[in-house]
Amino acid sequence: MSGPGNDRSRSAVGKVLGILATLAACLTHAAAGAGIGWSKTDPAQVVPLEQIPAEFREPVSEVIRDHTFHRKGDADSFPCDPSLYLALVNEPAITLALWKDLAESPVRIKRTGPDSYQGDDGSGSSAAWQYILRSPKVHVLLANLSFVSPRGNTRIEARVVLVVHAGYYREVNKEPYVQHDVEAFVKVDSKGWKTLGRTLRPVVERLLEDQVKEAGQFVSLMTRLVVTYPNWATEVADREPEATPETRAQFRTLVAQHRRPDASEGRPVVMADASQAQAASEPRRR
Repeated sequence: MSGPGNDRSRSAVGKVLGILATLAACLTHAAAGAGIGWSKTDPAQVVPLEQIPAEFREPVSEVIRDHTFHRKGDADSFPCDPSLYLALVNEPAITLALWKDLAESPVRIKRTGPDSYQGDDGSGSSAAWQYILRSPKVHVLLANLSFVSPRGNTRIEARVVLVVHAGYYREVNKEPYVQHDVEAFVKVDSKGWKTLGRTLRPVVERLLEDQVKEAGQFVSLMTRLVVTYPNWATEVADREPEATPETRAQFRTLVAQHRRPDASEGRPVVMADASQAQAASEPRRR
């Protein structure tokens, strides 16, 4: 099913929660004793370690270096002012609120600190994450994920490092564009994960690939909707309690600054799913 209330309705971080359900199913049904190998990755080649606070360097490096699963999405380019893009990436509460205003979703998030959040998808998956690095060109998030099966007989714990790389340029008509990609490293900490059979590993990897792809598309889609429907975006952001008053005011100012002459006074039409919304928006350039 691909309706708006399923995995498509999650934020960039919330998208990764979906992998836990598949992990749990695989752990339950895989043959015992099957091993899975993976190649080591040099963390310094993935993130700027010198910019990451000292207390987080080893936790981030461990997940990248000793990951169980890894996927990097394709680069995605779309028209958007850099400041508006960064506002949406930096404030997941507003980004998710915009989507939830268009479609029912059980996903919930709560701010627990200046750079930290926690959330759940209403189906047994929960996460606590923190922005380890926020800069115009790279965002690094460290998350602790948990999945508990409906009967409580399966529990999966994992850590995720989510990396968003971004670049900015202008087209010949001077219109600003953003190009970004999303990369995820997942390290399963639960005992028994090695029981995942080699035949099931591709299934989990395909799921993670889809999650990473949709996370990148989700952000680009939200930026398009904000630019096209600025009044709606501002009204939704002003009602979001998990965003600070300062954040709401900054977002309101940014939306007003980048309002286009042909912007709509109304609200978006609710689409059946994210792919339909993508098709209805302007063609992207790569």
